[in-house]
Amino acid sequence: MPELLNFDLPEFVFLDGNSPSGDTLEHRTVLMHIRTATVLEVIAIDDLNMYSLNSEVRQHKFTYTNFAGIKENHLFAVHFSLDEENLEEIFARCEKWYCEYLRWEDDNILTDEQSKWN
Repeated sequence: MPELLNFDLPEFVFLDGNSPSGDTLEHRTVLMHIRTATVLEVIAIDDLNMYSLNSEVRQHKFTYTNFAGIKENHLFAVHFSLDEENLEEIFARCEKWYCEYLRWEDDNILTDEQSKWN
């Protein structure tokens, strides 16, 4: 009997814009909360000087402290959601998930740097 396919999806994923037209999401970080089809863009708050968000766009600000102790200020901007009522909970879960991703990236940077010195 064939092995059953694991058909589970993660709670959050990064969206990839690679296509025959090129990278349509180049230099952008876009996430999706699978269970609610909520699409969020991560924007560094320092970059907001270059962008203008419509005041109706739902947003969530958060801070990540990187491995060097520097605070990085970000926000999630919602492009779309099938669950507008529970966005605060989605924001909290996404912030936790994204900060775990940033810690993982920091660990990769540190490991890379240490390997250069060994």
